[in-house]
Amino acid sequence: MSKHRNKAMTQHRPHPTGRWLLGALVMGALGAAAVYYTTGPRGSGEPAIPAGVQLSSWYDNGHDGRYVLQVADGHAPSAGERVAGIVRSDSNCTPDAQGLSHCHNAIELANGEQITVIDTHQISRNPCLKAGGKITLTGIGSSWITGTLVGA
Repeated sequence: MSKHRNKAMTQHRPHPTGRWLLGALVMGALGAAAVYYTTGPRGSGEPAIPAGVQLSSWYDNGHDGRYVLQVADGHAPSAGERVAGIVRSDSNCTPDAQGLSHCHNAIELANGEQITVIDTHQISRNPCLKAGGKITLTGIGSSWITGTLVGA
């Protein structure tokens, strides 16, 4: 073999299409990794479950008529304070990419005030709060409360 031919065999240059394909595969893998880390449990965009609440996952929220709710509008009861309420509405229940709904519920409190809460849960496992439902709310700190359906 000639010197020129030997050099060509040892210095393989990929075809431009091959480089493009390799780049696309690498970028696709990086993109998939980025999606996992931004939508996975740690970067899912779901609120962190408040400390001290016995709830392992938002997918379980609402089990046995017990809910962890975030007050979006109005005043949350103080930590440990219990108040009675009636659910007046249920909206915004379309599930997100993780299959969780972030329902907005207007709740009329016994003192006549109204609050709006966000109920993050999986509808296929646990039902939404229904209009007309009676609920007991307990403040747990900041904008977080627990709710227990009366008669559940």
